[in-house]
Parts: sequence; structure tokens; C-alpha cells
Amino acid sequence: MEKFTTAVAGAFVLGLVAGAIGWAGFGAPVGTADSGPDAESPGYSLSTSGPDCLDVRPHGGWVHEVAVGESFAVTLNATVVHDPGRTVSANVSRTTPGTYRIALETVADGREVSKAAANDSRREGCRVATHVRLGTGLPTDYRQFDVTVNGHLLLTVENEDTTGDLYQLPNPVNATASAE
Repeated sequence: MEKFTTAVAGAFVLGLVAGAIGWAGFGAPVGTADSGPDAESPGYSLSTSGPDCLDVRPHGGWVHEVAVGESFAVTLNATVVHDPGRTVSANVSRTTPGTYRIALETVADGREVSKAAANDSRREGCRVATHVRLGTGLPTDYRQFDVTVNGHLLLTVENEDTTGDLYQLPNPVNATASAE
């Protein structure tokens, strides 16, 4: 019986030690904590559909920002009207410390569009547009961010608080050559 009691006591002590080590390892942070997005070059997610004939969606032009933990989540939804043979790309970058830019740019889509085809689409009343959805994270200490299209300022958002804010964009955003 004494062997049994010693074995149980030994197993109990060994279990306590193993549990304490396991608990300490489980409860203590491992590695570095999430410090938020890269302040120099924030990542972003971009989704586009089109180009296609313009279909204006109600409430389709907006930017939303809200604090989420160690960053500000920024989302954008826009319909961008542009010339035939072009599509929309985007980039998120830091312009100066604390200031960021969400730049929408129309770029050649690689398909050759003849002047006759471009004129036909205008005659048929088809205004070419691309729907853009973008999401990014900015550091909590950002001062402001700008939204531009082809280098033209659409909106400036200043970091005022941590609650969610919704800002309107033109719907649609005009990025045709005649708008530049």
C-alpha cells in the first residue's frame, strides 16, 4: 500500500509541475503581439467588377472607417465611370508620416479599342464603368487619409475618434478623360 501511495503522490506532484509549466506556457504570450498594420506600406484587398455599361447602384459611393483593435479598418465602395479600353486599379500608400492616400487610377486594360468601337459605345448610351471595393487597415495614430481618382482629390478623412464613420463619395465617380 505504501508503494501505491508513493506512486500516487509522485504522479500528483509530477502532474502539478507539468500542469504549472503547461499553464505558464499556455497563458504567457509567445512571440510578439499584433502591433497593427505596416505604417510604411499598409496592405489592402481590392475587388473590381467590370468594365461594363454603367449601372448606378443606390448608395454605392462611400468610405467607412472604424477603430478595430490595433488599427483602423477602412472600406471603400465606388462606381468609377471611365473611358473604353481602361479599367480601375488602386493603391494604398503613406504620403507623409501620419497621412495616407487611397489612389484609384484608370489604366489601359490591355485590349485594343478602336475609335469606332468607342464612338459606338457612346452612341448606344453605354457609359463604361468599373465597380470597386477596397479594404485596408491604417495605424491607430494616422492623422488623415485622402481618396483620389487619377490624382484628383475626392475626399479627405481626418482621424477624429474611434467610432465608425461613413463618408459619401460621388456616385458614380467620373474618371473619364473629359473629367481630367
